[in-house]
Amino acid sequence: MALPSFLTSAIDSWAAAYDAHRMLSVTVRYLHLAGLVVGGGTALAADRQILRAAGSAPAERPTTIAAVRASHRVVVPALAVVVVTGALLVASDLRTFLGSRLFWSKMSLVALLLLNGAGLLMAERAASRGRGHGWPWLVFTSAASLVLWLVILFLGVWLTAAA
Repeated sequence: MALPSFLTSAIDSWAAAYDAHRMLSVTVRYLHLAGLVVGGGTALAADRQILRAAGSAPAERPTTIAAVRASHRVVVPALAVVVVTGALLVASDLRTFLGSRLFWSKMSLVALLLLNGAGLLMAERAASRGRGHGWPWLVFTSAASLVLWLVILFLGVWLTAAA
């Protein structure tokens, strides 16, 4: 499938600028990693907090849910930075990335992470309302989130080593 000429031109211009300006490429990679560290780190901490609270008394769970809810104010913007900078990184070498099974595996897991995040939000709401299925679903989505963040990070490192 061919891209429209204006899009091809924009991508080619971006790739040339990315290759020609070291500070630009370093800044984009830095912002991508910073978004991962801040957003992913906050998400992992929230996931661990939920998993820890799974074994605690139900009376302690509202505090955990409130802390997790507050983490979304950090995770969501950081994830937006990761998505934007990730798109810029892909555009810097489109042919390499689009032809990579490793890249598509990582993108599939990113999509799964986003879907899991939506499920986590629904489970969080159900758990905060005291619905019986809410807490077990919250624990499950938190465990899945933790694993997905780490596997995506691993694939990202592998992808940069393969490029």
